[in-house]
Amino acid sequence: MKEGRYRLEGNMFVIEGKKYVIRERKEEKRSNPKPKRFLIQCSPFQYISSLFPIPSIPGAYNFDFERELYQLKVGEVEVELLKIEPV
Repeated sequence: MKEGRYRLEGNMFVIEGKKYVIRERKEEKRSNPKPKRFLIQCSPFQYISSLFPIPSIPGAYNFDFERELYQLKVGEVEVELLKIEPV
């Protein structure tokens, strides 16, 4: 995935012609629930990752895709995608 800032339309954004959607899981009644939000690619359909909230940064999430770690900051009108280095 290419780092950068992308326009957010509802819960969808486009990177290099590929549409990505932030979705929310239905309420789970398991003892070990998955994160509430996840990311998918629309066409062709591909599940990307669960989005793990960063408590210290409102609206920011960490996720992994193809063995790379990323941070996704979701704002009102744009998202910012940053590749992060493992600690």
